[in-house]
Parts: sequence; structure tokens; C-alpha cells
Amino acid sequence: MTIIDIAQREAALKRIVIEAGESALRYFHSRKAGEYQLKGHQDILTEADTAVEALVLQAIKDAFPNDLVLGEESAHPPASAESLWVVDPIDGTANYARGITHFCVCIAWVHQGITELGAIYNPVSKELYQTRRGHYALKNDQPLHCNAIDDMQQACLELGWSSRHSQRRYLDVMAAMLNQGASVRRGGSGALALAWVAEGRTDGYVELHMNAWDCLAGLLLVREAGGQTGPIPGDAAGIFNGLPVLAAAPGIAASVARASGIPLDIPAVPLPTLTTHYPRPPLSLIVSDFPGWDVDIYIGGSSGVCDAALLAEHDIGIVINCAVNLDIDWVTTPEDPAAAHLLNHGSGAVRYYKIGLIDGDGNAPEMLHAGYYLMRSALQQQIPDKPSYRNRKRGNILVNCRGGRSRSVALVALFMHLECPQRYPTLDDALAVVRDQRQLHPDEWFETPKPSLTRLAEHAIAIENALSAAGLRHER
Repeated sequence: MTIIDIAQREAALKRIVIEAGESALRYFHSRKAGEYQLKGHQDILTEADTAVEALVLQAIKDAFPNDLVLGEESAHPPASAESLWVVDPIDGTANYARGITHFCVCIAWVHQGITELGAIYNPVSKELYQTRRGHYALKNDQPLHCNAIDDMQQACLELGWSSRHSQRRYLDVMAAMLNQGASVRRGGSGALALAWVAEGRTDGYVELHMNAWDCLAGLLLVREAGGQTGPIPGDAAGIFNGLPVLAAAPGIAASVARASGIPLDIPAVPLPTLTTHYPRPPLSLIVSDFPGWDVDIYIGGSSGVCDAALLAEHDIGIVINCAVNLDIDWVTTPEDPAAAHLLNHGSGAVRYYKIGLIDGDGNAPEMLHAGYYLMRSALQQQIPDKPSYRNRKRGNILVNCRGGRSRSVALVALFMHLECPQRYPTLDDALAVVRDQRQLHPDEWFETPKPSLTRLAEHAIAIENALSAAGLRHER
């Protein structure tokens, strides 16, 4: 399994969980009171559960036909956990059936028995939780952290109920929590309960038995947010049979384990250091002979864009600078005469364009979209045959920012997706290729590009899709 294979599943997971959530929401708004069945004691099944699961299973089958799927409504023991999707189409069905808006879609992807990816989506609140083992825990692209709490008398815990254990056992655990001074609640969605622990809305969650489709994504989310959990099964049989679940902020995890009788598994996973930068080349070739444009596309940082010999070596004739906080003196042939009080001006070795983006919040909503049009226009521009226009050769194109890891990544991925959707069907597909070719370390993917820039790219795509639907999108 390569980085690209995982990145493809990562992108597909985000797309599928959102599509499933929006489908569940449509059913929710059209449901009728009392329109559900009982699978067992307090185990509700709605029409939406079956329909949404079918949507998810088909999407996974279309994208990854060799992968296996374990779904709540079509549960059969999986043959293996080599590449296994674990799906709960609607977690919190009892809430859902009664018109309570606390429910979600929950999907995890397991590779060789280990949960690698997870996503939980509440379509009502539009809260999307995503996690990847060893890399990140996010809510709507913002990093998550469990609470820094070490006093059970200040803790807010959630205790889920399972019909597989006696009422006496449930009440004993609740009493043990209350006796330590914690407040105890129950929300009716185990997946969202785990997400809330990762987010710090609550401090711990316990359920004496959960099915894997309810909890694998949330348990990984808690671990990646710095929390601790109980053991997680690592084989197909263990995943199918379910497990006792404990998840808590690290400072109270031992106390929650004592109260519940569920042992802890591993220590808290340290969060990635946000300031860590990994080495990468001055310039990276992202794609050769880009379809429809016959040009090689490069990304670079400040050291690469300032190296004229390196640009010439790669036949780069167009440079687009994405950084508002980076200026470059390209002038190799100054205007003559130049007055002493004037800044250096004249012609340089390349055709230079600038779209000054901030690496984070503060950009206008249309700014990255403008960068896309600038990139297209720079490639289309026909330079006149006049002495004052020295750089008539187009050559290849370099998109740069200060580090070549965020602003330039967002712009190039946007361009790749919009200009060649057959090869890069989604923005995430394009980003996966850019990250791989730019040698961006997986630990920094959560900020390469910054989430706010990803949102700007998605905004640009939405506008282009609307223009296309109206028959107004540009043609080359």
C-alpha cells in the first residue's frame, strides 16, 4: 500500500461521508413520525439506514472494487481486515427516528487490521471530523486536542448504553463515575460522543460494548487528538464481534478506566508539531506535459525561484509568485537612464506574475480563484515581437511561495483539477499528487495547504461548476 493508495482512500472517504450525510439529511427532513422498525430491544432501523448504507457501499465498490466492506445493516463477517471499510450509515438512529438532530455518518478504513482513516459527519451542523493514524485529527480542517484536565471532579463524561450488558453493570459504572465527582451524560450517538472527547467538548466516553462501525473512526480520532483509549481489535473476527470502548483525556484516563473496568491500551499519541518543516528540493516537477497545455508545471520555494540558473536548467519561462510577503528583484537589464531615486526596474530572465496570497486567513474569497485565472492567462498570453518585450518564449511554468508547501500547492492543485478533471476528478485527488511530487511529509499534510486555502479552492470550484452549469464557463 503506497502513500498514493492511502491518499486516494483519504480523499474518497471525505467525499463519501459527506455525500452519505447529505443523503441522510434529506431522508431526515422527509421522514414521518413513527416510521421505523425495531431490529431488537431499543434497536431502531429506518428506511434511511438501508438507503444510505447502499449509497456508501456502492461508492466504495466503484472506487476500490477489491476492498471489503463491513456495514451495520448488511453485517457479515469479513474474510479479512487487509483493506476493510467499516460503515455506520446513521449512528444515533434512535435520535434520528425521533427528529433529534444528534446523529452522524461514521466510516473507518482498516489496513492490515489497523484503523488508518476515519471520518464522522453530522450533516445537520456540518461538522466533519477526519483522522489519519499518526498524522492528524481535524474538525472542519482545524486540529483537535483533548482537554488538559486531571481532576475527575471537573470532568464531564458520557456513558453509552448497551443491551449486551445488564442494567446493574451499567448503573455500577455510572455510580463509580459519579462517586469520583464527574458529571455523566448520554447523547445517543457513540460516534459523536467519541468525536466530542477528541474535540474537548467532553472529557471521556465509555460504553461496555460497541460495534466496530460505531467506534473505530472515533477511537482513532481520540488517539490522534492526544487522548487515550482501551484496546482495539486488530483482526477481522475481533472487529466483527465489537468491543468495550473507553476514550478519555489523558489526565483522567486512568480514573475512567478504574470506574469502567476497561483497561487502557496505549499512551497518548503526541500531536504533530505545527512548526516542523521537512527538507524538500528548491524546485519540484509536479506534472510533465500537462494535458491541453503542453507544459511542465513546477512548484518551488524562495530558494528555488531566486536561482536563475536552476530556472534556465528546467526551461522555466513563466513564474507565478503566490506570496504577498515575498518580493523578487528580477531585473537583469535595467532601464537606461535610471535616476538615483528610482527603484531598480527593467526586464528580467522570466515572465513574472504575482498573486499575493496570505498563508492562512485574511484572503478575499475570490483571491485563489483569481490566481487560477492568472495562471491560465499567463500560459495563453501572446507576447508581441517588440524590443521592449524581451521574454517571448513561454517555456515551462513555476508556481512559488515562500516555502513551496501551502499557497503554491493550493493554486497548482486547483489548476490541475479544473483543467484536467478526467485525470484529477476532485481537488483531493490533485492535492495527493502534488504532495507526493513535492515530497511533502505526511505529518505536514494537515497544513499543506492551510485549511483556509483549501476552502478558497473549494469556493473557486463551486463557482466554476455553477458557471459550467449555466453554460458560461470559459473555453480555451
